[in-house]
Amino acid sequence: MVHDASVEGPSGLSTGQLDALRPYVVELQDGKFATTAELNTTAADVDAIFSTHLPAFIDARGGGPVPVVFWAHGGLVSEAAALAAARRNIPWWLANGIYPIQFVWHSGLWATLGDLIAACVAEMVAAPDAPRAVDLPWTNFTDGLIEGALRATGGPDVWRAMKDNARLGSEPGGGAAYVAGAVQIFMAARPGAATLHAAGFSAGANFHRHFVPAVVGRGGRPGPSFESCSLLVPALGTDAFKDGLEPLIGSGIKRLAMFGMKEELALADNCFGVYRKSVLYLVRGALDAEPDTPILGLQQCVRADRELARLFDPATGTADAVWSVETTGPLDSRSVATHHMAFDDDVPTMDSVARRIAGRDNIVSYGTTQHDGVLAAVRNAAR
Repeated sequence: MVHDASVEGPSGLSTGQLDALRPYVVELQDGKFATTAELNTTAADVDAIFSTHLPAFIDARGGGPVPVVFWAHGGLVSEAAALAAARRNIPWWLANGIYPIQFVWHSGLWATLGDLIAACVAEMVAAPDAPRAVDLPWTNFTDGLIEGALRATGGPDVWRAMKDNARLGSEPGGGAAYVAGAVQIFMAARPGAATLHAAGFSAGANFHRHFVPAVVGRGGRPGPSFESCSLLVPALGTDAFKDGLEPLIGSGIKRLAMFGMKEELALADNCFGVYRKSVLYLVRGALDAEPDTPILGLQQCVRADRELARLFDPATGTADAVWSVETTGPLDSRSVATHHMAFDDDVPTMDSVARRIAGRDNIVSYGTTQHDGVLAAVRNAAR
């Protein structure tokens, strides 16, 4: 069957553009390889990554070691947006000598959560004697109303389903578990050819909370270690972090970093323009099964936890915390994001992640992702 390269799906990408992503993107549905998505993935596609595409990239760069980054997008990112971001970001990773493998994992949270909040706001505005929507005084009081309404109308069920998708992928029979096994086989067959790195945005931390241990082999067959793990505003409960990722720091994860907002910025953020705090507060107040569950990406939750405060202590801790806005200090520890959804587009944040993965300060800046010609020239010069 001949595909029309001009055909576009919800992402706006043509069939040809989608096919070009196949060496770098693994798409999942309910934890399994996607079969009814824009970019369906098969076991053969994953096999081709590790038997053909990644080896060719390594050989072109002198045999390695080449950094390989596994990227997991957030829960508020649609499939279309994830694919469009992959097309934009993959050339940037490659230009920096980094081979990207990006999971598109169909969290489905954005549309559902937006619909629930819209319904809650409509109900608030329609209440007797309520002010007009444009005049409604959005405060901590109205935030509390939204949290209570979301909790009562299925918010925790939506969040639980998202976390189930993150978990199922790395369980036996899951698509991410297949990738983890392929990574183990590749690293054993070609020692020294690649280094492993994980990076996740927001709810992507929930994805890596399961995927990274699956690769490392905790509780199963021993596997390779990750040189770095970078979590951007992780929407991950502190207990889940302690159970899944913290035990690996120093062995299965050589270096872990978290990027988030200082408390005052998180409190000044908004979600959907009506909830007047960072979405992480919404997760804590309305979506997690237990109200007020501590969230790793909230600065006050880290400060209040003695174990995490020690772990992320800037002087003596074994992991790094970068609280935006941070414009001084090491080049791999900077961020100017002032909104939750800005972190995976923030140039200093993404540059910091790339520097941690590449192991050097001199990189092609994320700001060049808007300039395909610059990236193409860098890639050609590197060949």
